[in-house]
Formats: sequence, C-alpha cells, structure tokens
Amino acid sequence: MSGSMNSAMQRRLFWRSLLLQSCWNFERMQSLGLAFCLEPWLAACWAGQDEAVCAARLRHQEYFNTQPYMASLVIGMVCALEEEAAAAPDGELCDRLVKRLRTLKTAAASALAGVGDALFWGALRPLCVGSAVAGVLVLWDRPLWAALWAAGAYLVVHNALALVLRWRFLRLGYEWRDQIAVCLKGWPVQGVIRALRWAGLALVLAGAALLLRATPPQQRLVGVLAMAAALLLRRARVSSYRIYAIGILFGGAASWAGWL
Repeated sequence: MSGSMNSAMQRRLFWRSLLLQSCWNFERMQSLGLAFCLEPWLAACWAGQDEAVCAARLRHQEYFNTQPYMASLVIGMVCALEEEAAAAPDGELCDRLVKRLRTLKTAAASALAGVGDALFWGALRPLCVGSAVAGVLVLWDRPLWAALWAAGAYLVVHNALALVLRWRFLRLGYEWRDQIAVCLKGWPVQGVIRALRWAGLALVLAGAALLLRATPPQQRLVGVLAMAAALLLRRARVSSYRIYAIGILFGGAASWAGWL
C-alpha cells in the first residue's frame, strides 16, 4: 500500500473534486464524479492489486449524494478508510473495513448535506448576494462598469471562500477519519449560519434604505413597511431567500414609483 495524502496527492484530489457533479445523474447522483475524484488515490492504495483496484472503483460508483462543497470532508474520510482497508493483514478484516467504509460514507454524506445546504445555500450565498446588491445600489448613479464591479464581487467572494473551505475540508476529512461527526460538534456551525443570515439581511435592508433616500415622502412609507415586513418574516423563520426578495422588491418598487 503506497497511498499518502501529501500535497501533490491533495492537489490532484482537490481539482478532481471540482468535477463532482459533471456526470450527475438521477440514478446514482454524484457517484461517477466521486469515483473520478478518488481514482488517483485508489490506484495508489491498491497498487499492484488489479482486482482490488477494480473492486474499489466499482464500490464508489454506487449511489452517492451530498452538498458539493461539503463533499471534500467525505472524500478525505473515504481516502483514510480505503488506506486502512488496503493495509489490512488478511482478507476477512479487509472485507469488514470495506463494509464499514460504505456505511460511514453514506451516513456522512446524508448528515453533511443538511449542514452544507444551510451554510452555503442558506447563509453564505445570500450574504454574498446582499453584498453585491448593496454595492450596486451605492454605485447606482455611477457609470455602468462600477455597478458591474459590485456584482462581480459576489462571484469573487463566494467562490474564494468556497474553494478555500473545500481545500481545507479535504485534509480535515482525511485526518478526522470516522470521527467527522464528533469533530464537527466542536464547531459553532449554527452560530455562524445565524450570523451570516443576519448580516445578509442587514445588507439588503441597508441597500433598500439607500434607495428610499431618493424617494418622495409619500413613497417612503411603502418601503419602510416592506422592510418592517421583512424583519417580521425573519422572526417567523421564513426562508432567508424570501426575506431578501421582499426587502429588495418592495423597497425597489417604492423607490421606482417615486422616480416615475
């Protein structure tokens, strides 16, 4: 067994992990992307054992689905468990380790999907959108290129954070092995999610307030009521996307009505 999570191997796995959903299908979801990502690792772990390599490739083409940004944790864990199975001194122990690997992979993928959706889709992405919207509103009366810069900031910030986390998660998954759930309990994930959502809401409301400054007094009341409604909906735990949409659409509509 010659598998080793050195920097070169981590880079190969990382770049391949970006193609996780390139072969997405309704039958086995992300399984082909996962198998493609793991190919260099499996070849190194089971070097010189052709049948074992084929078996490893096939078992990672079974059903697999999780939040794509959190998948790096699962990939790192799978690498560690494959390494452990390849180092088993006898076939019976190896079979038990492979069975355990399959169970842990499925459980981790399901658990991390919910956390990832809340963190990336429900908190980080709306925050970045709110930042872009606020930037566009601040630069509304400037040349078009200035507003485009603000919109482009969304892509830069969101993807930079996502890529850094995906790279780090790959190493953490390998180090944590089957203790991912235990290790994640020490992270204030829910607190971070709440903070990001509040920050995104604050940015959107600030942007709406900027629009209202240029609105006649009779239209301002509509925008203020819209922002109040957004805050009430936030207290009612309605989806953050709906909150931001209400703040933008009602505040924007009130301002545009004043301009007309």
